[in-house]
Amino acid sequence: MLIGEADLDQRGRLRINLTQREFEVEGSEEFVRSFADRIQELLDQLDAPPPAPATPAPAREPAADPGAADLGTFGEFLLRLPSSATDVDKMLAAGFYVQVGSADDAFATADANRRLTEQGIKLGNPSQCVKQSLLAKRVFLVSKGRYRVSQPGRAYLRQLLGPMVTD
Repeated sequence: MLIGEADLDQRGRLRINLTQREFEVEGSEEFVRSFADRIQELLDQLDAPPPAPATPAPAREPAADPGAADLGTFGEFLLRLPSSATDVDKMLAAGFYVQVGSADDAFATADANRRLTEQGIKLGNPSQCVKQSLLAKRVFLVSKGRYRVSQPGRAYLRQLLGPMVTD
């Protein structure tokens, strides 16, 4: 069977090679012309420099206590923890950070866990982490549901985070 001219008008092919900046359209002359303007627009867009992404200034977390400002943002503070830090270590660090910024120099499990969750860290059992720190005498109970990092807890955090954790 011979391919008639009507069949050729129906056939089309488009090939794009961005590394070589090549566009190839195959088909009838009318078909190829229908892509000429679009291809030119694409080439013009490739020549234009990409728009610069908007970079907002990094937001600093407000600190109720000047000591919290010394720790930086909570995310920066957490990044100082070693990769071997356990969930209990992360909760202790979060509790210390919340404590430093609180008016009563204490933290609640929920507040420390909320900070961790905001950073994408999900602890299996935050309350158990605080209980383990209580047993290790790294925190002590100040009032119902409020804890404070003890001197041994601060010494332990200094081992993990360095001298930024003060007495």
